[in-house]
Amino acid sequence: MKRSQEGGFSLVELLVATVIVVVCSLGVALMILYGTRLGASAREVTLSSSLVKARLEQLRVLPRAAPQRQNGGSLTADVADHFARQGRFGERWTVANGPAGTQLITVAVTAGGPGSPAAQIQMLVR
Repeated sequence: MKRSQEGGFSLVELLVATVIVVVCSLGVALMILYGTRLGASAREVTLSSSLVKARLEQLRVLPRAAPQRQNGGSLTADVADHFARQGRFGERWTVANGPAGTQLITVAVTAGGPGSPAAQIQMLVR
C-alpha cells in the first residue's frame, strides 16, 4: 500500500494543541479576574483614606466644646457623637488628651464586610 505524501495534522496533534490553547486561555482569564479584584480593592482603600482625611479635617475645625471633640469614642464600636455612616463605610473616632494641651484624634474607616479594606490615621489637634 502506498502512503499519500499530503501533509496535515494528526488527531493527536490537534488534541494536544487544543489542550495547550485551553490551558493558556484559562490562565489569562484568571489573571484578568485577579487584576479586576485588585483594582476594586485599591479603589476601596483609596476611598477609605479620603474619608478618613475628610473626617479629620471636619473634627479639626470644630470647636473644642463640640460633642464630637469630647474625650472618648471607640474604633470598634459605635459610640454616640463618635461615629458616622457614609454609604457602606463606617467612620469611628476616638479623642484623647495629648501633650501640651492638644488632643489626639484617631479616625478609622471600614467598609461593610469583614476583612474589607480600612484606613486609620491619628492627628494631634490644638
